[in-house]
Amino acid sequence: MNLKKLFIIIFIVLVAATSAVGIVATAKSDDAVARYVVSYTQGSSGTVVKEIQTRLKKWGYYTGAVDGVYGAKTKAAGIAFQKKNGLTADGVVGAKTLSALGISSASGTTSTSSTAKSYSVGSSGTVVKSIQTKLKEQGYYTGAADGVFGAKTKAAVIAFQKNNGLTADGVVGAKTLAALGLNGTTSTVSGSSYSNSDIALLARLIYGEARGESYTGQVAVGAVVLNRVKSPSFPNTISAVIYQPYAFTAVSDGQINMTPNASCTEAAKAAMNGWDPTYGALYYYNPSTATSKWIFSRTTTVTIGNHVFAI
Repeated sequence: MNLKKLFIIIFIVLVAATSAVGIVATAKSDDAVARYVVSYTQGSSGTVVKEIQTRLKKWGYYTGAVDGVYGAKTKAAGIAFQKKNGLTADGVVGAKTLSALGISSASGTTSTSSTAKSYSVGSSGTVVKSIQTKLKEQGYYTGAADGVFGAKTKAAVIAFQKNNGLTADGVVGAKTLAALGLNGTTSTVSGSSYSNSDIALLARLIYGEARGESYTGQVAVGAVVLNRVKSPSFPNTISAVIYQPYAFTAVSDGQINMTPNASCTEAAKAAMNGWDPTYGALYYYNPSTATSKWIFSRTTTVTIGNHVFAI
């Protein structure tokens, strides 16, 4: 083999190797996108798609099988839902549509929820102490807030979970933490975008609107405010949503200026931590006192206590 041919062979091998590296790099990049961009469209499948179909079916948008396969019927239902709720009607279920449906993007296989911290018998530390303190404040726990998750703490957690519509297994995971107004690392609200004045204002609104409701019902009212903040159809701050003209009776009649109790403050924190018992509702009303025909035309998501929640 002469020197010229040898150089040609080496050149071809180097080009092929470079192309292969480029292909691998592209594959890794696409994998990264697949892991972190949480959106669902025709061709998607899995547990989140099944949740999407379940919600759309419940509210009358979807009539097909809840099979976890995103087909043409699911897309059509998604578009109809998006149009009805002021979202971009493209049939792609991304973060905003998931939120409007009341679904966390962390429900599917792309989530990091499988590695999320949970607390049960045997756990210890500052978060356990915060859990015990919250349970004690709400009357579920009578033991010492010593940061050790024992049998008494488990019993208190189960009682709290039962009373708030959560899986009553005594394990404090993401949903129970949110319901307690905790974020899993500290005893404060997890979202840095919420100020103390936001918490106080939302708590006053909840107190004025729902102080006679259950804790879940109070969280639900807070969740409606936060859902509106996220919706393009409403103002994008808590204060602007609450003080939007004629939006809330408690503002109109001055009850917004009353001092909230501990339950309503905790409910505000729970809503801010992501607990939404309303499944993405943007409205609520008391059917016994509501006079607007328009509000009765909205699609109901859930009824909690005296309030009907709707989109």
